[in-house]
Amino acid sequence: MTLQDAFKQMGEVLPTLWFDRVKITGVKEVKHGSITDTEPVTIVDNEPAKISRKSLKPSDQKDFGTDEYDVVMYIRTGIDIPAGCKVYATDVNGRTIEYKQSGKAYTGYISHQEVALIRNEKAKEES
Repeated sequence: MTLQDAFKQMGEVLPTLWFDRVKITGVKEVKHGSITDTEPVTIVDNEPAKISRKSLKPSDQKDFGTDEYDVVMYIRTGIDIPAGCKVYATDVNGRTIEYKQSGKAYTGYISHQEVALIRNEKAKEES
């Protein structure tokens, strides 16, 4: 077994360790006669992934009343995730958080890809 084969095999096992589920949405171009428009499209739904927060320190909070921080999403290879997508992540406790993607997915790994995301919502009291 080559090292590359081992990483491919690891890529099959990793999603079984990810308990977050994500829905990724984007847009696609559609021609209506001579007019080009965009339509919303679901790229994947209920896909296993891992959301990992980079950091969250009180000193990093620049504006009060916001709930903004950066995360990295780990997800299987083979999914084309263009820049600008929205990601809806549901954690193991059933809480769904919306993220916006800051850039195109990094696909340089054999076993998975990494996607930088930003949570940018107004802070609110949960009921």
